[in-house]
Amino acid sequence: MKKRPKLNEDIIERAVNALRTLAPDAKFKGIGLGDLAPQFERCLAPRRRLAEYDLLEAEQIAIREHEDEIALEMIEKIVLGVIADDAYGKDSALYEALGFVRESNRKTGLTRRKKNEVKEMP
Repeated sequence: MKKRPKLNEDIIERAVNALRTLAPDAKFKGIGLGDLAPQFERCLAPRRRLAEYDLLEAEQIAIREHEDEIALEMIEKIVLGVIADDAYGKDSALYEALGFVRESNRKTGLTRRKKNEVKEMP
């Protein structure tokens, strides 16, 4: 059988409802509502667990994002403290280890053109 869980659930639910409404005591090829209804509940159990997992995942993602935000704010304060500290500052190894470019390694941004380069007009 192809993997189409939502379609399968709809088919099974429709069959249970039809038997419950129109033929609650009938058996077809030895199978009746009394056999199908418990099987339907067993089919629903993993779906319910998966829905719970989705909710738990969303909750954990929200918690993670909140905790990340707090940690990043703390790191921002640490970086500002490193910059302000006379023993460290913007040119320290600690500043670089925190992921920033030391002041002594920064490029000036100055570029010099060669004499034979011609500036193109737009």
